Parts: sequence; structure tokens; C-alpha cells
Amino acid sequence: QDHLVGSGLRCHVCFGRRRPHRTRTSEGSLTRMPLARLASVCVFVCPVLVWALICQASAEGQSGDQCPVALLQRESFINTRRSDPDGRTLRAPSLPSTPLLPSLSTWGTTFFSTDPDASADFFVRYFKAVRMPLPACGAPRAAVRLITVNGNANTEQDFQMLVFVNDPSASAGAWNATQAVADAAALILQSFGPGSLPFVPWIDNHDGYTFTGRSNSDLWNMERALADRMPLMAYHGPQGSFIVNLRAYVPGTLSTVSIRGAEAGLTQQLMQEHGRENPEQCRVFNNDPSSRWGWSKSTHMAARPAVAVKFMVDILGAVPFEGDFPWPPQENCTAAQWALFPDIRFEVHFVLSQTWEVNGFSIQEQAKLMDGTPALKSGAFTASMYNSLVLSVDSLDQYVLRLQAQSMPFQLMRFNPEQYALFMVIPENAITVQLRSQHLSVDVPISPGICTQDFGKLVS
Repeated sequence: QDHLVGSGLRCHVCFGRRRPHRTRTSEGSLTRMPLARLASVCVFVCPVLVWALICQASAEGQSGDQCPVALLQRESFINTRRSDPDGRTLRAPSLPSTPLLPSLSTWGTTFFSTDPDASADFFVRYFKAVRMPLPACGAPRAAVRLITVNGNANTEQDFQMLVFVNDPSASAGAWNATQAVADAAALILQSFGPGSLPFVPWIDNHDGYTFTGRSNSDLWNMERALADRMPLMAYHGPQGSFIVNLRAYVPGTLSTVSIRGAEAGLTQQLMQEHGRENPEQCRVFNNDPSSRWGWSKSTHMAARPAVAVKFMVDILGAVPFEGDFPWPPQENCTAAQWALFPDIRFEVHFVLSQTWEVNGFSIQEQAKLMDGTPALKSGAFTASMYNSLVLSVDSLDQYVLRLQAQSMPFQLMRFNPEQYALFMVIPENAITVQLRSQHLSVDVPISPGICTQDFGKLVS
């Protein structure tokens, strides 16, 4: 480390600014460490030292700060073995994302909905959720606060905000949001029932919930869903797996939900009434779900998954995460790329279900029709952008600078003197991400906030 720091590489980025603790004898030499202890330390330290040496070797022509950051982006995690609450072995990053970005947390999800009240009532009836007030606006809207983790002596309660907006006037070009929802809903519900359509790519648009443990068994009302004869899809993982994946459609939207756990002893009935073969072709349950309980992932139908993950890494500071599906894409297999925010253990999945592109449906074509990039460039807001992942950050500055450095379009809105929203669209995928923050100091154009995206006191 001394050699690397002396060479101007400033590898405190890799080592967290801390020098390794050393003890010395009276002669000043390092105290000999027992072989077993030395080996255990090397398991963690040696990979970092190797990366640092690679960093030094490739640093020619780079500044001292560039190399460590690039290194963390290229070699962003060490695979470690751990177990999830069900005892399965998982692999996940142990190194944090680049420290140059401010802290980030999940806030919620927004949706274009043809019936915001029906969308919100779905969560109130079947989840542990309550309706929340929104500021007055001409467009129909609804919001709910969803409890995703019950609090107890050892666990802090966690929430997700959900906002539904019906603004068909924002539809642009050949993509009609209202018609798209009607068509998608028909396909999704058809695949949930008996018939010849086992799966459609729209189902890949979902928030994933891990309601593991007895303390979280009331976060999804399985008994009520079965009694109401709700259209559902349920399937086990690979052969020998006891995990049940449950899918349900969110009325009025282009989205579903994916639930694990909270089966309330009704697994047998669920599988008898709604069970089917696993439609996720070639999946091996290796890394999923993450160690995060509650709202654990945001999943998206993606035309270019690799492009989407690169965006998450380059702009938002996530790290690439080894997924459960083969990559590059293989014939007759689901393909996917995953990203992880390691500090909060939140995953974002981008799925290309080419196997289920049937009856003329094309993921690539849908992405082109829904792409909000032209709207961003012109300062407009299109209906597809209402479907967004919302994250909260301490400051927007570094994200704006990263977007500018890569010449990517974005839109900044101000809703009150203390609330900003940064909108961006993942290239070639028509997936919108928005960041909310109370801090912005860089000099960039800011538009007045539109009322459909004004969440009032729901954003603090």
C-alpha cells in the first residue's frame, strides 16, 4: 500500500483510507503472524492488493483519482458465500459502490394507470397498505404507502411509496398509453389463466417482495386473494426447490408484483389452483433473492439488458451482479442482467424474455415506441415516463455531472424550494429512473414541476 500511495495512485479509494494495523518488535521488524491467521487475512486482503497492482499497471496516462474509480467499476465485487433466510447459499458483492456518490435509498415506484383508484385499492386490499393524500392536480392520481417489512425489536419497519397517474394527454407518437395498458392486461390475465399462453414479457415488469419469516406473514393476504379468485400465477423454482414464486397483476397498469413468502399455510391450495411449470427458461437459483427483505428488487422488461446495467453502474453507482440466467443470451432461454446497490442490498433486474415473444409481440419494438428520450431532449414529459423507479439521494450534483459527462439527456424539476426531481431514461430500453433530493448546487436549467409528479409531503 505504501508503494502504491507513493506512486501517486491514491489507493485510499480501494483501502477506505485506513492503513493496515501493524505491530513491531523492538528492532522495528513486523511481528510474525501465525500461518492460519495470515491465510485468513489474505482471503480478504489479497484480492484487493491484486486489484490495486492491476490499477497501478494500467494507470499510465490517468490521473490518480481516475484509476481507483475505474477499478471499482470494472472489478466491483468479491464473491462471498452466505445464506438467505431459507438456508440457500448466495453470492453477493462485499465491496461498496464508488464513494464519490452521495448516499442513496429506495423511495418507491410510479405508474401510468388507466384507473388510479383501482390500482391503489389493489394494494390496500391485498397488502398492508394505506391510501395517502396527494396535492391537488387536474389529472386523476392515487398514492399508497406499503409496509414492506414489519418492525420489531431487531428490525426497523420499512415502506414503499406507490403513485398512480392517469394522464393520457402525455402520450406521444405512435404509442398510446391507454391502449397499451388494455392490450398488456389482456395478455397478462390470459397467461394467468388456463390456456395456451404460459407467459408474456410484460410480466417481467414487476416489483419483487420477499416476505420471509413469521413476522412478515401478514404483508400479503393470501387467504383473501384466493377467496376473491384473483388471477394468479404460481410456480416452483428449479427441481428440488421449495420456493414458490407468486405473480399478480396490478390493475390498470403495465406491471405485476412478484411475491415470495407470506403464504399463510396455503401453499398447497395455491399450487392446486394456480400452479404451473416454471416459465423462467434456463434459470438456476444461484444468487436470488438478495439478503434484503421486503421490497428487494425492481425488475423491468428490457430490450438491451447489458446497456441498462451499464447505465446503472456509470450513472447511479450500482455494481454488476451475477444473475441466475445465462449471458450472453442463448436460444430458448430467458436472458437477464442484474445490478445491485450493495449499501442497501437492493437489486435492479433487466430481463429479455425472447422465448415468449409470440403472436407478433416484440420487446425491441415496444422499447422504441415507449422511449422517453426524445421527450427529455425537448423538455417534455411522455406517458411512458410515469412508469419509473424512484430513489432518494442526499444530493443531485454528482448524478447531473455524470449525465453531462456522457452527454445523456435529463430533466430537472423543482416542486418547492426544497424539493428537486431528476428524470432520466435508460438508453435503448425505455425505462425511466427518477431521483428525488433536497439538494442541488450545480448550475443547470431547472423546469417548474408538473403537478402529476408533485408528491407533496410524501417526499421529505
